[in-house]
Amino acid sequence: MSKVKLRLSGGLAFAANLVGYFTGFIFTVLITRRLSAEEFGVWALISSLIVYSLIPYNLVSSWITRDAARGKKVLDTALALCLLLSPVSILIYILSGIGSASAINYDASTILLGLMVLAPYILLTMARAIQGGYMPQRIGVSRIIFEISKVLLAILFLIFLELRLIGVLLSISLAYAVQMGFLLYSSKSLRQKVNMDWILKWLKGAPANMINVLNNVLSATNVVLMSVVMGSAAIAGYWQAAVSASALVTSSRFLATGLGARLLSGGTQKDVDKSFSFCMMLAIPLLLGFFVLSRDLLWLLNPIYSSAWIAACILAAAGIARFVGNIGAIVLRGTDEFDRGDVIAFKDYLKSRVFMVNGLRTALTGLNLATVAAYLITAGRTASMVEIITSIAAINLTWAIVGAIINLRLMRKMTPFRLNLSTLKPYLISAIIMALAVYLIREALGFKPARALEAGCQILLLVIIGGAIYGGILYLISKEFRKFLREVRNFINSYKLTDIL
Repeated sequence: MSKVKLRLSGGLAFAANLVGYFTGFIFTVLITRRLSAEEFGVWALISSLIVYSLIPYNLVSSWITRDAARGKKVLDTALALCLLLSPVSILIYILSGIGSASAINYDASTILLGLMVLAPYILLTMARAIQGGYMPQRIGVSRIIFEISKVLLAILFLIFLELRLIGVLLSISLAYAVQMGFLLYSSKSLRQKVNMDWILKWLKGAPANMINVLNNVLSATNVVLMSVVMGSAAIAGYWQAAVSASALVTSSRFLATGLGARLLSGGTQKDVDKSFSFCMMLAIPLLLGFFVLSRDLLWLLNPIYSSAWIAACILAAAGIARFVGNIGAIVLRGTDEFDRGDVIAFKDYLKSRVFMVNGLRTALTGLNLATVAAYLITAGRTASMVEIITSIAAINLTWAIVGAIINLRLMRKMTPFRLNLSTLKPYLISAIIMALAVYLIREALGFKPARALEAGCQILLLVIIGGAIYGGILYLISKEFRKFLREVRNFINSYKLTDIL
């Protein structure tokens, strides 16, 4: 894969996720201002149950992507497999939904309405798998389409029709359908008669993806565990609010999308340095800025969530720790040559760094979940809701730091690559000055809005001022930043819309 294509994929991934954060935050404001904490928690719970239900598809999707990347016309065969696995997926959702509803004493029929979200998401999972190997940049475009559609539909169903939780489910379901339709239409050239041999091959390869899928399931279990142990979905609402507010801080990690592919094709230390420096150039000011504005952002979601600002800050720091550790994981996977040969045995995969890194990540996720469960069962029952989510956030941060340390030590031990921390100095200096300036301006202005729109305008003003201060200082003190701006300008000048569509 060429450097231009890698930059295009990484840039689109970042742009899509940046758009996704802002539109997603607007969507979250729309629903948190109209749903109770319990209803918002039920929405978070439904999202976790959907992750469980997608297990059959996530086990095979990577093999579909690989065959699409090899030029095979997989569309009809992938859709046939989708229909084959659908009953299993739906059954998983129904059983887990009824069980969760009973545990939190909530109406099971409302939770089962999540099936309207699951149905288009199943097809979307397959469509993304196909385009991931065929034209991966289209996934970024489809994400932007989804996010914009989601907000417009939410305005209709939540504001005008006042459908509350059902309106949220309808908005997400129809937005997924629009995104899925775009990706499937873009895949129409990949139509070919259903090939049963491919289906059998994909199913046989499912065990190789078991660890990654298990990690996703364990990650989604935090919400389910909190709700079930505490017997209420309200705590999941507070947790989801903190997670939603802190999400922007880690959005810069998508700028490292192309690093793994670059290393597989012979990348050097220079590629690692550029990727790490580029991501941290945005992550550091986002983190420090979030520390200053976290309470305001949560107030914007709903005043009742502003008390969760400490948990949100801890989650933001945990996200940065995971990103730094993930650079080490990407290097370990990208420099592994277990699959260079024409014939790959499963035992070779079990001995590979790829398996080691994936297994380590899943083990740490499991330990994190076990620690959270132990806390909830013991101390959690006597603590307040805010104390519980703050403690769980601290547990997440602890295991994120442990994972980062292990990955970076393995990278140093098993590869010649290193993280160049010297490039972070100008970012830290600029970000600290920016954060102090924004804090002083915020204190001078005061934060006493009566409505969400007023709060949003004030926060946006502070973000713009902070961005200008950070960029201006960094431009003055960093030669690398000035060089980066020239590269961005040259890239934009040579940019072609046809590279995306």
